[in-house]
Amino acid sequence: MGIFSFLFGSTSKAEPPKADARQAAFADLRKQALTGTRAVFGLDPAATPTTPWGVVMETGFPEGSFTLVALSDGSASIYLSIGGGSIGGGAHETIRKASQAMVALAAKFQPKATATKAFPPPKDGQTIFYLLTDAGVFTASAPEQKLGEDRHPWSPLFHAGHEVIGQYRLIEQNPK
Repeated sequence: MGIFSFLFGSTSKAEPPKADARQAAFADLRKQALTGTRAVFGLDPAATPTTPWGVVMETGFPEGSFTLVALSDGSASIYLSIGGGSIGGGAHETIRKASQAMVALAAKFQPKATATKAFPPPKDGQTIFYLLTDAGVFTASAPEQKLGEDRHPWSPLFHAGHEVIGQYRLIEQNPK
């Protein structure tokens, strides 16, 4: 079992939609997350135009990639490039708090990120961060292994993202 399967397991017990439809849905949700505005998402203003109100963290694997979206109101979603994922995390207090903590932490990293209008998917073993602000989207990337082993300056934000994912997994394993 690869890490992709380990992290996310099966995403549906029902017959999955065709691959093309799943991939199109993923691409649409990813685009909405990366190009949406604070107003579109109904979020309160940030402290400054460059203060993140959202974070998108993506990691590539041989099987595909995942996209984690965390917003300042605690909303959080996980999209899988092969289809499936989880939405509605902000309805759970533990996910909401983890999402808000990730976005708050992102403010420390924003000055070290680069403005971008391009959103390439991550390569196998790569993690890309997109910090969503009123001034635009800022990005940085690093090898997933270095981030996970605390050998990169952006490791704290990577671990904050995995806290959101971990809270999702706990809720999915024990819905009550």
